[in-house]
Amino acid sequence: MQGPVLVATDFSARADRAVDRAIMLGQQLGSKVVLVHALDYKQSEVFDKSRLDKQMRAVLPEGIAGAEAVEFLYTEGAAPQALAEAAKTCGASIVVMGPARHNSLRDYLLGTAVDYTLRNCSQPVLVVKQRPHRPYGKIILATDFSVPSAKALMQAIQIFPDAEFHLVHGCHVPFDAWQKAPYVREEVLDASRAGMDRFVKDLAIDEGLREGLHTHVDIGLVYGVVNGVAAKTGADLVVIGSHGESGFRHATIGSVANELLTTTLVDTLMITARD
Repeated sequence: MQGPVLVATDFSARADRAVDRAIMLGQQLGSKVVLVHALDYKQSEVFDKSRLDKQMRAVLPEGIAGAEAVEFLYTEGAAPQALAEAAKTCGASIVVMGPARHNSLRDYLLGTAVDYTLRNCSQPVLVVKQRPHRPYGKIILATDFSVPSAKALMQAIQIFPDAEFHLVHGCHVPFDAWQKAPYVREEVLDASRAGMDRFVKDLAIDEGLREGLHTHVDIGLVYGVVNGVAAKTGADLVVIGSHGESGFRHATIGSVANELLTTTLVDTLMITARD
């Protein structure tokens, strides 16, 4: 994997999970880790690298030597802009960050630092929600059978070649308030299963990888279906593909992309598909 893993800290407890995951991810991928701290303008006037290096080493997990294993980077300005700029400057392959706050899942909503980073980074952005205990082993891809979601899957497979992948699609019954007949539900499920089969068949991967994919189709809102599959399989990462043209609001899975980011309980990786 080319490029380092980039992660930001403001020295708060909420950033610790992202830092721990970035260290684990760097070890898993064999990549360097760059730890970024954004200095506000007052801080930059009295920049004390020795003091800041000591603070940076203090947030690293036990057993990490510090500057010998992780590169420290100091930028100036507001944290979201500094992180996006740092990702370009160091050629990061993936950006890791925590949520804005931990008091509510709704803290992942648009308008936060997470949203800014998603809209301004071409790299995959990983939002860490859970304390990391092990490398990612079971991964869900939420798919609408589109080309961008296929590209997201291909990139996720490249990043995590040893993981077990579960493709998840949520479908709905048109006018379900009136369509109560069981055969209507089965027709919708059959059509969606056929769509999933075509999606998997068209993937540009070898047969061994194709046969190893697990597929899940169910009726319901996609984030509800995703959470159900995550609970059942023990998945520890959800991958979402998005368009590159207009950013997060135009995610390929439509208006539910934000719901997926806000309601999935496990870590979430947003991969932007650009031509």
